[in-house]
Amino acid sequence: MINRTLSNVVLALILFIWVVPFIALLATSMRSEMATKTSGFWTSFTPTELGHRFSTHDRTDVPETNQITGNIFERINKDEEWFPVSGDVQSIMLKGRMPDPDNPDKTVLVKKLVPAGEVMDVRGGDFIFQPNGDFVWTFPEGTTPNPKNLDVFINQDPVFAGEAYSEVLLEDKKVPNALISSFIVTIPATIIPITVAAFAAYAFAWMRFPGRDWLFIAVVTLMIVPTQLAFLPILQGFNGIATWMQALKELLTDCELTETCAVPTKSYAGLWITHTAFGLPLAVYLLRNYIVGLPKELLESARIDGASHMQIFTRLILPLSIPALASFSIFQFLWIWNDLLVALYIGPSQSDQVVFPILLEQQLGTFGDQLHLLNASAVISMIVPVIVFLAMQRYFIRGLLAGSVKGG
Repeated sequence: MINRTLSNVVLALILFIWVVPFIALLATSMRSEMATKTSGFWTSFTPTELGHRFSTHDRTDVPETNQITGNIFERINKDEEWFPVSGDVQSIMLKGRMPDPDNPDKTVLVKKLVPAGEVMDVRGGDFIFQPNGDFVWTFPEGTTPNPKNLDVFINQDPVFAGEAYSEVLLEDKKVPNALISSFIVTIPATIIPITVAAFAAYAFAWMRFPGRDWLFIAVVTLMIVPTQLAFLPILQGFNGIATWMQALKELLTDCELTETCAVPTKSYAGLWITHTAFGLPLAVYLLRNYIVGLPKELLESARIDGASHMQIFTRLILPLSIPALASFSIFQFLWIWNDLLVALYIGPSQSDQVVFPILLEQQLGTFGDQLHLLNASAVISMIVPVIVFLAMQRYFIRGLLAGSVKGG
């Protein structure tokens, strides 16, 4: 009983640690810029008292009158498209100069919070407002008053909108470009290693050749090689390839005339190769453990019927290995999509070709004081991995547990 309770507590704590930051990101991304700067995300779900400034009327040719009526919410929301203000009007800050009691020859600035329903003197007229925002400004005689700006405090209802998403997706081309770049990198870098690993795993599981076990051990050992340790030789290799390609281009074309001989050392192809190299050892290990656990009798029956290795692989192994393939695909996709280090050193650095993690890192400086925009970009970057995981999660556990009990 104690162990079960402890397990539930730990699971609840893990869930809290994961869910609360996401709720904070999502809530902040859907709040107005003013709200994100004045209050924490936890205040966005309940009514909050916030200050606003409104003008009593527009500066137009108003005929002479002794009364002006209006609504505070209509005045505030006149030019508001995304975050209309609603709630209860609490008070208005009245500012005015009054004789100084200590020095009758001078005046002092007095600030006073006037609650709803109380009459206050504004430019010689009686101004009164109600909690629903209706106000009446009455003058003792006909006049043409100028608009008056007043500061009002409203117990404001929660409001969420997608202004930040509209801004980062439609007004700023960097986020759509980064999304496209991430897909260009992630999809091939997921398909290539899983394709190569599937062939290699079948060979390690069911084909006999000299040094098979030692070669498998060597492949598995590569999983312990730190990514950072491989950066220098990888960069040197790509630099050498770029130099060789540039020399070949100069030899076969007249690129010197157009100054187009240079071959970039950082490209999408470099990311595909690097991610494939880093992902292959784990992919081979997972798939081999799964394939070796498939019914041996099924493969022997196929061989008796005259099936070749390619036929066995394509018609039996691949359909039966979908859980393991999906499991690794999730791992590989999430790792590449969220990767910053490899993309920073190996990937292209042009502003229209950077992947999403690099864009987020750059936005820390650009949107440092605009949390709603930064958080909107972060939520967008999380949506795709979440969709991929939810679409393939039924295979996830089956693929991870493959080969954990029975092995060959």
